[in-house]
Amino acid sequence: MPQFDFSQALPQVLWLALVFGLLYLAVRGLYPRVEKVVENRKARIGADLKEAEAAHQAAEAASSGGSNALAEARARALAVTGKARDAAAANTQRKLAEVDAGLDAKAGAAAEALGKQRESAITELDSIAAQAAVELVKRVSGLEVPSDEAAKAVKKVAA
Repeated sequence: MPQFDFSQALPQVLWLALVFGLLYLAVRGLYPRVEKVVENRKARIGADLKEAEAAHQAAEAASSGGSNALAEARARALAVTGKARDAAAANTQRKLAEVDAGLDAKAGAAAEALGKQRESAITELDSIAAQAAVELVKRVSGLEVPSDEAAKAVKKVAA
């Protein structure tokens, strides 16, 4: 193999120097381009990271803003429902007062009617008691007592 023939080493060294020289020139021309691409990539990655951090902070701000808005909406809803509940309670109390007043009036009228019926029944009872007394005296003693005297006697005993 000619590569391993060290008697002719000079042409091999020249070819080695020529190949390394060409490689050096190629790398010297390509290296700035590769370095520029790497730096552009680093800059773009850095910009993307900054943009992502800004978006993350904006999302957190929106989330906390949304939480604040939700809390405000909840507070407004509670206030509205509280007002509605208070209004309903006041309306219910007013209606209950009206119903109570109506029931009190009906109860008063019923008590008055009951009192009149009671008086009527007592008057009738006095009349019935007077007639019963006349009949009793007639059966027991055989005497006839006038009904107005029997009524006076019943009133005297009842009083």
